[in-house]
Amino acid sequence: MRKKVTLVLLLFWGTLMFSQDMATLKKEAMRDAQAACNATLKEDFKTLLTFTHPNVLNAAGGADVMEEYLKSTFKDMSESGFVFEKAETKSVSDIVKEQGEYRCYVENYNQMKMNDKRIISTSYMIGFYNEKEKKWTFVEAKELKNTGSVIAYFPDFKTAMDIPENTFKMEVIKE
Repeated sequence: MRKKVTLVLLLFWGTLMFSQDMATLKKEAMRDAQAACNATLKEDFKTLLTFTHPNVLNAAGGADVMEEYLKSTFKDMSESGFVFEKAETKSVSDIVKEQGEYRCYVENYNQMKMNDKRIISTSYMIGFYNEKEKKWTFVEAKELKNTGSVIAYFPDFKTAMDIPENTFKMEVIKE
């Protein structure tokens, strides 16, 4: 009887510890995804790129090349009247372990303004946990689909996560 009780307690303790670890990973994913959103709003591209998956950075020629590209792109957008008003992480999915790594997806809300129009979107990123650095990095989920622009940089990528589609709407600003 004592062995059965001990076994049940060990199983319970192991499940509890696993649940706490998943809860911690989820909180860290939320923290890191929001930090990426904050960096976008501040146009702090060095910080933003620390939350970008290394495969994407390597494919772009490195963080320095990507930073210059983002600076140029945001400058052009600003000169065209484009303003990022909000970028917020709304939720994080359950953490899953796939292909030997922890993953999740995050839902982001974005609000932008361009002249007399407001653009509102919900977009999704896939998060990849770097156990060594204790940090999440992200890739736009739509880009990891078969027709996405970065799928080639993730050989054999597969996921069972059911990631929602991005949404987008534009409205005229009436002032």
